[in-house]
Amino acid sequence: MIRQAIPSDHLKAVPLILQAIGPIAFVLTGTTDSQEAASILSDFFQREETRISYQNTLVMEEEGELVGLAVLYDGAKARDLDVPLERSASKRAGDPNYRIPTEADRAEFYLDALSVIPHCQGRGYGRILIEAGCDRARLLGHSRLGLLVEADNMAAKRLYDRVGFRADYTRQLLGEEYLHMVLILS
Repeated sequence: MIRQAIPSDHLKAVPLILQAIGPIAFVLTGTTDSQEAASILSDFFQREETRISYQNTLVMEEEGELVGLAVLYDGAKARDLDVPLERSASKRAGDPNYRIPTEADRAEFYLDALSVIPHCQGRGYGRILIEAGCDRARLLGHSRLGLLVEADNMAAKRLYDRVGFRADYTRQLLGEEYLHMVLILS
């Protein structure tokens, strides 16, 4: 079953978000300590109007267990959604000029994170979560779903290719090459 996340999902959702975003968590939080980053993301997950808010998260449950999630939002709002995280990270890093790079294109609904717990991977849950994200995007009037995927993450790229995403450019982020992929929604 897929449902809208609620604030109390943070205990199960944040580890999945961390699994999906890896070192980007340190950029979002302004710390290099994994436990501190998890705590900060947990706090922001429970808030409204942030990039990783429960408001922007769909969760998948199986037999009462949270087994996957998709974090999605309007690309035109991406910058505004980063501001609360950026302010917090700026204080923590002691850098008034601290900036979180905006990942989403303004003209797309953006799939920020897609994650399934390891023992449930390979069951098609990622595809189901993407389809639910597409439904949400259409409902909100969007015609494109976009994402960034690490260029060397072949398993994720294969999933996105099978769903119908097409790479349209590459981008450097944190010293790594990412493919920007787009799915045109019908």
